[in-house]
Amino acid sequence: MATSKSSVLSRRAFLSTATSAGIATAAGVSHAAVTPLALTPGVISGQSPLQQIPISTARYAGRVYDFDTPYDRKGSDCSRWDGAAAPYPDGVFKYGMGVASQDFECAPCITDALAERIAHHNWGYLASSARESLTNEIIKWNGERNALDLDSSQITMSDGVYPGLIAALRAFTPPGGKTLIITPAYSGFYTMAREANIGTVDSPMQRINGRYEVDWEDLEAKMTADVHTLIVCNPQNPTGNVWRADELERMGQLALDHNIIVLADEIHADIVRRGHRYTPFAGVKNKAVVDNSVSFAAISKTFNMAGLKNAYYYSSNPALLGRVNQQHWPDINTLGVVATEAAYKYGGEWFDQANAYMDDTHQFIEDYIADHMPLVGYTRNEGTYMTFVDFSQVIAKLGPDELRAKYGRNTTEEAFQDWLVYNTGVFTNPGSWYGTGGDGHMRFNIASSRLVMQEVFDSMASAINKI
Repeated sequence: MATSKSSVLSRRAFLSTATSAGIATAAGVSHAAVTPLALTPGVISGQSPLQQIPISTARYAGRVYDFDTPYDRKGSDCSRWDGAAAPYPDGVFKYGMGVASQDFECAPCITDALAERIAHHNWGYLASSARESLTNEIIKWNGERNALDLDSSQITMSDGVYPGLIAALRAFTPPGGKTLIITPAYSGFYTMAREANIGTVDSPMQRINGRYEVDWEDLEAKMTADVHTLIVCNPQNPTGNVWRADELERMGQLALDHNIIVLADEIHADIVRRGHRYTPFAGVKNKAVVDNSVSFAAISKTFNMAGLKNAYYYSSNPALLGRVNQQHWPDINTLGVVATEAAYKYGGEWFDQANAYMDDTHQFIEDYIADHMPLVGYTRNEGTYMTFVDFSQVIAKLGPDELRAKYGRNTTEEAFQDWLVYNTGVFTNPGSWYGTGGDGHMRFNIASSRLVMQEVFDSMASAINKI
């Protein structure tokens, strides 16, 4: 049967449509109250669903989104809730506060875009033009939000920050070599190093005047001949540092002086608290420093799209970019491209509201700990939706040896993880996973309804204050 041109789903037309016929929802109407796009499965001729109800910027403008109503993710094979709960008996695990994904219902533009693409029932190879269109949106987002002037020739698409960084570690670090990590830092860096078959060196930060600060003397001392790369986590997970331009430039200059290449993981770039400004590593003024780096990014944290496997890396230095590309296979999936481009084009207002909500949640936690949990320490973070909470005094009162013996875990923090679950229902990540300086701490994911966060901290305060 012949199929008319109008029956074939045009992804580029779908994402570029911006017409006054789009549905503009009045301010004050929550996401939950919006009638979803009606789709007819199996349409192969006539008007497409897109032509009937076009997706456009106007369609999502002016909405007020509801982040307070808890969105239940249990039973969806969710790593944060279902995966983390698996080791614990039924009823013990109550709150998944570990894995770095948001609990909010995703931006409606993403769901609409995916639903529209799924209405076309074929999953052949993705055309190269799809990547070009997505790359243009990456350039636009970074230019408008981060004052970063990128060129398409500088960008390589990837199915995640993990494969990109692993490729870079392999490209720049010979067998027996090492990468340098400013810690506490994302536990995944150690996994990446193992996958690249290289070693790691920690340079622990110092806590000065209520902020984690780089120990510059230690950092430079660790830049030995066997260290070939420096991983810069910007913003820093789990401590929440949003590095200032002068700090990034100083890191970069030290690396340059010691013939070390900077690998900047900037996956949390958009999630920055009020009063702080994110500076891309590639945005520092010293061109020689920038040319000695490769940056890795995605909006999987921004829009909670980790499962759609879409990321990218870039460098102003074609020689460095080429060496990484030799170790990397840029294999990305169709739905990830569709969803990511839709998020970049139409999701800005949703994210701005989500970011403000998470900022207020950070403040809620800081105030709650100060008012109700005298044994618990808190360092104010500047970005990301993680927070690194100090339970050293609690652990000391419980007894580190007793905790490890009771729960049979390798580290005190892992044993305390179990204690929290069995006594409060709250699951968090052990600070010992995040390198030197993480002892006595637990990492919390705060990207949930504050109604849930209230329950979480009430439960912890009740148990801890009885010790």
